[in-house]
Amino acid sequence: MKKLIPALLFLSAFAGFSQINNDHLKVGEIAPEIKGTDQFGKNIDSENILKEQKILLLFYRGNWCPYCKKHLKKLSENLETLTKKGYYVVVVTPEKTEKTKETSDKVKAKYSIIHDKENKIMDAYKVTFEVTDKNVTSYYGFTKNKVASYNETNNNVLPVPATYIISKDGKISFVHYDPDYSKRASIDELINM
Repeated sequence: MKKLIPALLFLSAFAGFSQINNDHLKVGEIAPEIKGTDQFGKNIDSENILKEQKILLLFYRGNWCPYCKKHLKKLSENLETLTKKGYYVVVVTPEKTEKTKETSDKVKAKYSIIHDKENKIMDAYKVTFEVTDKNVTSYYGFTKNKVASYNETNNNVLPVPATYIISKDGKISFVHYDPDYSKRASIDELINM
């Protein structure tokens, strides 16, 4: 019985993520195009960026998520170092445009945050999932209300908060993908790559 309890706790911790697609993009694959307008009104086009720099691409759920805010703040604190390492940082979210500006102000972001119109970038990177009581078993009501408030009307999705590094050749060279929203790629690890 003592061995059964830890196993049940482990399984229950991941039960909320059982419906999230784990068929995400892998290292070595060609990175899908990233196009959009960031919170500063700058047009972002991955094809142009990759002529000069690598891309550090992160997905976040919303500034209502404490894990996202903490991760984005750490990113802001280390942006200069990441830039010196050759990264252009792009952050993608389903949050509507005014919320991306709010997020940018909260975390003092000087990197590009893109509202992913119609979820095109999230879908291309296979990080999108629908917010349902099967996918979000913990805090479903809270999450559903936040998504309704922060996303565009009838856009009931979130991204797995994944991280990708895209090399200048357009291929993915690093992936952190974990349906557990509390687990993020370490900024220190990215700096030391």
